[in-house]
Amino acid sequence: MLDDAMTALAAAGASAVVQAAGTDAWTAVRDAVARWFGRGDAARERAELARLDRTGTALSAADGELGRRLRDDERISWRTRFEIVLDDLDGTVRQELGDELRSLVDEVRRTIAERAPHVVQVSASGPGAQAAEHLVTYGNAINIDRMYGNLGLDRPSSPDPTEG
Repeated sequence: MLDDAMTALAAAGASAVVQAAGTDAWTAVRDAVARWFGRGDAARERAELARLDRTGTALSAADGELGRRLRDDERISWRTRFEIVLDDLDGTVRQELGDELRSLVDEVRRTIAERAPHVVQVSASGPGAQAAEHLVTYGNAINIDRMYGNLGLDRPSSPDPTEG
């Protein structure tokens, strides 16, 4: 049975996989995760690459509520996969692979943060609109649009709501 730190690390690894899918960082993340699972076994690494490709394709194509559910499902699936690998190892090897996974997660976070657009303030006004203000970081403008609907990211908004 995994301790809380390893369980949290497995969850962070899964989140890194799901967060990277559909971003410019995907190829590097995909390759690093496959190497982590493969641990020097070329056949296992190829199998993981295929599994990661299915995840990447599915997450890139899904949006809206279906996309959110699919991301949750994929996060659970990858968390379980990371947990199984870590749980099957003895203490020393588990710690070594845990350290590798921690480094991979940190690298994914840095890579995504460097490449991701940052929307500092998202606000809406007009009849029936609600205002929101927060930092949003996603892989690209397309992902932001998918998460929040048609934000008109490619056109400036009109200050007059009656203008088209």
